[in-house]
Amino acid sequence: MDSWKEFYQSVADPNWPECDREQDFHQLPKWIQQECQQHGYVPGQYFRQTPLPDQEFPIDSATGCKLKWNWSTLYLNSGTTASCHRTGGHRFDLDQFDFHNTPEKLDDREQMLAGKWPRRGCENCRRIEAAGGQSDRITNNHMTGIYHPAELDQDPKATRVTPRMLEVYFDNTCNLKCVYCGPSFSSMWEAENRQHGLFEKDGIALYDKQPKRFDTQKSKNQLFDWIAKNGEHLTHFNILGGEPLYQSAFDECLEFFDSNPCPMLDLQIFTNLNCRPEKLHQTVKKIKRFIDEGKLRAFTVTASLDCWGEPQEYARFPLKLETWQSNFEFLLAQDWIKLIVGSTLTVLTVGTLADLIERINRWSLQRPVYHYFNEVDNPSHLMVDILGSALVDDFDRALALAPQHTVEQQNNQKYLAGIAQQSSSAGVNVLEIRKMVTYLDELDRRRGTNWRTTFPKIWNIAAKFS
Repeated sequence: MDSWKEFYQSVADPNWPECDREQDFHQLPKWIQQECQQHGYVPGQYFRQTPLPDQEFPIDSATGCKLKWNWSTLYLNSGTTASCHRTGGHRFDLDQFDFHNTPEKLDDREQMLAGKWPRRGCENCRRIEAAGGQSDRITNNHMTGIYHPAELDQDPKATRVTPRMLEVYFDNTCNLKCVYCGPSFSSMWEAENRQHGLFEKDGIALYDKQPKRFDTQKSKNQLFDWIAKNGEHLTHFNILGGEPLYQSAFDECLEFFDSNPCPMLDLQIFTNLNCRPEKLHQTVKKIKRFIDEGKLRAFTVTASLDCWGEPQEYARFPLKLETWQSNFEFLLAQDWIKLIVGSTLTVLTVGTLADLIERINRWSLQRPVYHYFNEVDNPSHLMVDILGSALVDDFDRALALAPQHTVEQQNNQKYLAGIAQQSSSAGVNVLEIRKMVTYLDELDRRRGTNWRTTFPKIWNIAAKFS
């Protein structure tokens, strides 16, 4: 089926109500929704689809990863690239600007074709899979809407390919300083480090001097030239930060797409949603015009939030949940926007993750809200496994609330269960706990916060080793 209307008409009984728009699916009676899903429908699957066929990833080796072939990340202010957010970046030739086929990426693909793990960067997936969990690699290999490069249609073992998905970090301009972030991705972090100076204690180091930045204007121009030449291959273009809604480069991107239409492209921003409502409204209005005029295919917003309540405002300091919720509910009312909540799991946020899932479940009654998880692996003293089995009850509560109505939700729940399994399988890491205490005490000194009262359960455990 090529459209929602065709699908619905093919399964509907004569007594079913009319439903010509996929956006109205959640207004149908629950029993009809369930019957549609029993016929194989996944909510949102026809939403402004690309005409590309949703094919199986042709590389089925024991370590093959779809992201290594179809995904590229560009960090323009450091002149580095990666093909997964966990692998870390490496330099590439800024003049040639062939960021997707660097010697390092070609070697990673060759290793995967041979069923071996790459020499660097894939430790997180390897560790989760060794513990019997579902890693990012497994999740992405089975996720729909992630298309492999065109070159694999001709040669299923090709390693020099053109990406389908491109994400860009333009600079570090940001209005938050999340506990697991740092100056490379947050100007607020950079300013705080300069204000308070060098801090070194117990293996924790916060530096007042930052690495030299690249002049990104040339790289931005090269990027726009690359998109103008290769945009037909791209299905997704993601903009991260910093905070895109505070960055002039994001406005430059919108100007580019206004004069250089990419009708196959889903534009996605990753935002902390703590911007002025007026800025968000103006941006949404402009992108809606682009889509109506055929200059973009779709718009996706991944709203970053990890948990709920005071723990979240601490972890994403100085986030205001009231502002976040107001902006999120504005987006919720725009049914043409694909809406995702992206949660980064740390030792500090698992405790009230279930409270966030409860809210997402309520919002999803209005229309689909997707929820994806990501486990922090740096800094190591905030990883979810440093407390051993102490977070089992928190994970269990979250897993019990995580919806499993669709295949995508079931896979997402398995991924969260894998993180929980990894967390409980590790023993207490006393060294990392002590580093965590030192780190959070220093943040409290700088910010006037008090992590020991915000996270009493964690402090009660940590106090035994401090």
